[in-house]
Amino acid sequence: MPIVSIIIPNYNLGQYLGETLRSVQEQTFQDWECLIIDNGSRDNSLEVVSDYCAKDPRFVSEVIKENIGVAAARNRGLDLTKGKYILFLDADDLIEPEYMAQAVSALDKDPSLNIVYGKAERFGANTTWNLPAFSMDTMLASNCLYISCFFRREQAVSFDSSFKVGYEDWDYWLSLLERIENPRVLQLPSLCFRYRTRRKSRNTGVTDEALKGIRKQLWEKHKGLYSKYFCDPLETVEFKRMERAFHKASRWSLVWRLRLLFRRFF
Repeated sequence: MPIVSIIIPNYNLGQYLGETLRSVQEQTFQDWECLIIDNGSRDNSLEVVSDYCAKDPRFVSEVIKENIGVAAARNRGLDLTKGKYILFLDADDLIEPEYMAQAVSALDKDPSLNIVYGKAERFGANTTWNLPAFSMDTMLASNCLYISCFFRREQAVSFDSSFKVGYEDWDYWLSLLERIENPRVLQLPSLCFRYRTRRKSRNTGVTDEALKGIRKQLWEKHKGLYSKYFCDPLETVEFKRMERAFHKASRWSLVWRLRLLFRRFF
């Protein structure tokens, strides 16, 4: 059984996929399996995958005739792979050669660690990326974990396919973290992950209104987790005072309206 299972969903990213698979093959840690799940691609993706699978049996192909979405594809990968540790990797991103070795070493040495990831940079259309250090407060406010973090299979959860327009990775990490009483997350000090930015992708197409809906969906789904770190605005002392003041003002307003009516008619 391999130590690490890498799960790569792909849909029409054949032009980048070879570079991504090569970054997996160049890892200094070699005890891994890599499942590429193709979501009905119509480009040269299958040719790229077939070439890698023929040369290296650690690469395995799973072909789905129609696009079931990235969340469902990753769930399929969790069902089919067997590694002790899991790494999700998008078909156009890259991992540095030492990433797997460093992450496995950290997880092996410290059983209390839940998630391990490294420093990251962007490349491609837009290279600016101020990735903040992990904390639960930061994580609840804005996702600070990219999808390609290492974690233990025994703590894996399923992706929620209802996140149609993106940010299913944010929901995934919240779902995983909320099941652990005192989660521990380690950021490795070295550059480990390179995120390709493209002018057109799912996340770049998310409107402000859609993002507002996603945040609301996250709040409602993970309200128990949020309440551990943030108070419910509707339950604060300040809100209760404002509510009482409003009701009091409303009552006085009604009294004055009745008095004016009484004076007008009598």
